[in-house]
Amino acid sequence: MTIGELLKEYRISQGKKQKEFTNNGEIISQSFYSKVEKDSNKITVDNLIELLHYNNISLWEFFSRLNQNDDMRHQQMEELHNMMINAYYDRNDRELLNIKSLIAESNMSDKDKREQELIVDGWIESIKTNPKSYNKNLREELKDKIFDSPNMDKNTITLYCNFMTFYDLENNKFIATKILDQHKNTHNVDIQIALLAIIGNILAISIEKDNVDNLDFFIQTAEHIPTRPETFFYKNGLFLFKNLIKYKKEKENIYLDNCWQAVETYINLNMEIYGNKLKKFLMRKINK
Repeated sequence: MTIGELLKEYRISQGKKQKEFTNNGEIISQSFYSKVEKDSNKITVDNLIELLHYNNISLWEFFSRLNQNDDMRHQQMEELHNMMINAYYDRNDRELLNIKSLIAESNMSDKDKREQELIVDGWIESIKTNPKSYNKNLREELKDKIFDSPNMDKNTITLYCNFMTFYDLENNKFIATKILDQHKNTHNVDIQIALLAIIGNILAISIEKDNVDNLDFFIQTAEHIPTRPETFFYKNGLFLFKNLIKYKKEKENIYLDNCWQAVETYINLNMEIYGNKLKKFLMRKINK
């Protein structure tokens, strides 16, 4: 894949025209950029980096995808992360340990293996419910890893989203606000999904802590993100949390009915484990 082809792929995935992608021609002219996508013009390194930063595209992700071997590595990482997420939602720590064994046997570099094993350890840690069993050193290591990154790109945002439970509510609100301010106007679907997941976690943690004030910014930001097939899972969860907050404040049954509707949607779409988890959460919070 060429630089021009890859730039075009990212631009289209963000739903942007060439004019928007080049900051109205401030980075490079639209006519010059059009030829870059066609591989007729060569873009300078400085302009390429500025273009990637402007469109919130990770430099590592972009340059790794230019090489076929690195592209296969990227795909391998994606598959592992999907397996981790599925095992987490099933609360299956044994499966997470199996994934860790797969990583050890893979052909990844030692550095990549250490990073992926750390993430698996984080998933296992996040399943724990007994504070006495918490690994404080591991939690601090993961928190440090998130903020060693110079900017909040997609990978860092996703990592933060996965381990938000390691922070207290106020720190989560501060960090989430910073991320949302930076990316709230993004057209990148992957980042939109990560933002919705962060907002969902903020609402869930706030409900769990019985502290549901000052959440309008998060709810309004979520509503600003378009509902599409890729975001529906997260939007349905936000619909539940938003209505539960309204029910706790106003005690009107219409909001509670909406909550049950959201739970049934997950169950009817064969997501019984996640749906039943939310069902237990809902019953516990309305009976409190």
